[in-house]
Amino acid sequence: MRLPRDDRCNTGILELDKMLLGGIPRGRTVLIEGPPGTGKTTLATHFLVAGILHNKNPEPGIFVCLDENPQDLIDEAAAFGWNLKKYIDLNQLIIVDAFSGRLGIRPTLQFAVPVGKFDIKTVMDRIEEAQKSIHATRLVIDPVSALLDEQEGKKRREAVLTVAALLSRLKLTTLLNSELEAAGVGVERYVAHGFIRLTYNELGEKVRRQLRIVKMRETMHSMDIIPYEITVKGIELKV
Repeated sequence: MRLPRDDRCNTGILELDKMLLGGIPRGRTVLIEGPPGTGKTTLATHFLVAGILHNKNPEPGIFVCLDENPQDLIDEAAAFGWNLKKYIDLNQLIIVDAFSGRLGIRPTLQFAVPVGKFDIKTVMDRIEEAQKSIHATRLVIDPVSALLDEQEGKKRREAVLTVAALLSRLKLTTLLNSELEAAGVGVERYVAHGFIRLTYNELGEKVRRQLRIVKMRETMHSMDIIPYEITVKGIELKV
């Protein structure tokens, strides 16, 4: 199946878009899974910035920080040449702080989860408020595993379905970052429309990172395992 280009969201990584025949199907949810150090947050930032810089119709985005201070995200993005503060000031990006409140620190951002109020409903409420504020069409939750850690078995599945249903209703094209181990079987993999796995292998003193599109509904895609590097420009696939 090949969707029209207008029905896809580019990822900001040209080679990955080619593997997806143009990008991620619009309005769908994609799980990005990999251990620490594989560049999940970097890939997600590529995705949001690509939407904001879209030539014809800029697509505002939302980044939900669950395991990282929002200022750290801004600083790390700057190292790759992405000025997130500028996009925030232009109402093209909202960072939802779901990190500070979890640690008992009073958040300072407008869109945040208060101390003692951390749960799935509150986080999703903040996402919906942010979406309405800037008419966002793209979303990153990083990592979704932090949102679901306290849920097990049937409750975890119900929680994932609740999140997926709201994202579908809001028509947000979403990346869910996850640090699940490759050997684990998470229900997130099955309810997500797409699943991209990032891995790395240590070869002597070198690290070899690899990307594979495990599944992507509504489109044909490459099944190749592609090496990639994280450079000063972000993620570069070695196709």
